[in-house]
Amino acid sequence: MVVDMKQMMTSWLTVLMALASTAPVLAHHSLANHDTSKAVRVKGTVVQVNLISPHSFFYLEEKTPEGQIRRWAVEGPAGAQLQRRGISTDFLKLGAVIEVCGYVPKESTIWQIANPSGVSLAGRLITAELLVLSDGREQGWGGYGINKCFAEGSRDQHLK
Repeated sequence: MVVDMKQMMTSWLTVLMALASTAPVLAHHSLANHDTSKAVRVKGTVVQVNLISPHSFFYLEEKTPEGQIRRWAVEGPAGAQLQRRGISTDFLKLGAVIEVCGYVPKESTIWQIANPSGVSLAGRLITAELLVLSDGREQGWGGYGINKCFAEGSRDQHLK
């Protein structure tokens, strides 16, 4: 009976360790390091699209009131997630002017990913919740449940 008890304790310890090791995976999808007290809106031109896993990124160039160009790295769902939601992976067109609403990290973060084309852009990171396309259509982009980008009373695609 002592051997069975040791085996049972070993089994439970293994299960506990496996569950504890999933915490970093869950934390990866958190906005804990972002300023979620206010939504940030950026309007600019799409200059590069990378619909990859585990997160898609596209780069947007915003013209500031001073005439400077500020580049943003817009984080969103993986290409496979977009397809499951019925969003075509080619709906973001280079040169399109769109608005992004989302949340920036508490500490300014510059994001750059390697691009197969050889041109790797970098920009200030913003985790998007909503896109406003050039034709005025709104497209939910990321679902973190904060919903400060949506009109009063509306919900993102994860809460419907």
